[in-house]
Amino acid sequence: MVYFDDEEVKGAWGANFDILRDGYGKDTWNVYFDGVKVEGASSNSFKALSDGYGCDTWNVYFEGKKIPGATTHSFNVLRDGYAKDTWNVYFDGVKIDGASPHSFKVLKDGYARDSWITYYHGKKAN
Repeated sequence: MVYFDDEEVKGAWGANFDILRDGYGKDTWNVYFDGVKVEGASSNSFKALSDGYGCDTWNVYFEGKKIPGATTHSFNVLRDGYAKDTWNVYFDGVKIDGASPHSFKVLKDGYARDSWITYYHGKKAN
């Protein structure tokens, strides 16, 4: 049996359960976040990245939820909740509309910017 916060993780196989990082774990068949199965995630290829992000061959996840449209092969966790791929920038797994991944830089204290706009916790700060 596998437990998370003193609760049994339903369906997890304890004999080969691996604790990854940032709340992620997996067994032979499934991936879990905070003790809840991550729907659609491939256990064979899943990697916990950092800051709550993880990915498998086909999808990117934040805290166990699939990020629609995120590109696995180019996905890069920056820091402080920010991440980007070739086409988009994300904060806590949510796409930041209009942010340019090519010029995007994380500053400090929740701030970030691209060539045109400054952001605070993923929202326009202007």
